[in-house]
Amino acid sequence: MAGLPRVRPVSVKSAMPVKPATLVLLAFLCVLPARAQPIAQTPEWSEIESVTVKARPGPAVWHVSRGNSEVWILPVVGQLPKGLEWNRDYLADLLDGANAILTRPRPNVNVVDIGWFLLTRGSELSLPRGQTLEAILPEDLRARFVAARKAVASDEDDYRNDTPLRAGVRLAQDLGKRLQMDGSEPGDTINSLARRKGIERRPVRRFDVMDAARDTLKLTPQQQQVCLSLAVDDVQWALAHADAAGRAWAVGDVKGMKAHFRESQGGNCVMAAVGRFAEIDARNVSEFASAIDAALARPGKTVVIIRLDQLLRKGAVLDRLKSSGATIEAPAE
Repeated sequence: MAGLPRVRPVSVKSAMPVKPATLVLLAFLCVLPARAQPIAQTPEWSEIESVTVKARPGPAVWHVSRGNSEVWILPVVGQLPKGLEWNRDYLADLLDGANAILTRPRPNVNVVDIGWFLLTRGSELSLPRGQTLEAILPEDLRARFVAARKAVASDEDDYRNDTPLRAGVRLAQDLGKRLQMDGSEPGDTINSLARRKGIERRPVRRFDVMDAARDTLKLTPQQQQVCLSLAVDDVQWALAHADAAGRAWAVGDVKGMKAHFRESQGGNCVMAAVGRFAEIDARNVSEFASAIDAALARPGKTVVIIRLDQLLRKGAVLDRLKSSGATIEAPAE
């Protein structure tokens, strides 16, 4: 394939515009992966054997093959810096001749569900009359929250009546604006290329989410404060690393991606506290591994878009493919 890395097979053995805050919260809950158990602040990466390749700069890809079937896996690290230049022709070459593009699991949510949720439960995202967010926070958390709020250039009035849960989501939203991150990429480029080339794009599965979203509103003030504290930590991490993670992704710098990538600790805190979300996420990695294994049972090529940690974390997708008899080719680090 023109322009793609020519690699020696390695058999791996065990080795947006601003929206109403309630709608933003619901969208956040619908798409953020849960974590069934607490995780370390940075993932413990799997030790995947790699080879040195020579290729024009572009995002790193992993190649998994079995017989006359192949799967190209493109990991992503989240939003990219606005205006970041990266080699889209490289991705276009990758998609040539693909039968399908597989993406992360997606929730089944319709306009009626969202409207009813906002109508009946939206008020639960605001504090009772007479209370203000910063006044109810413990002193240490209040000081850290104020510093984070100022770091993302947000005014106190924006958060005044928020519950800690809603404030954590708003921090993430304001952080993206402060960092000038582009939440549409690389998704827009992938969608555009898929339409142009007539390639089906589908999630590895769909799931129901509304009951889990309702359960989120049952978190106690203490639980919400714990998660807000972690959301504050997310701000400090992202200010130092988010831009570098996106730039490392653009040129296929795997070491740089690993060094600067971290899951949302505040988001994972919320999800871990809600049993239904934990149940949903318990299936995510296994669904990706199963989907890739099924693609390898059919002739032809499939492309998979997956988050970096879901691919490379210990016990994640590549580790699960090691024993399947597939050949894995990995980019150099």
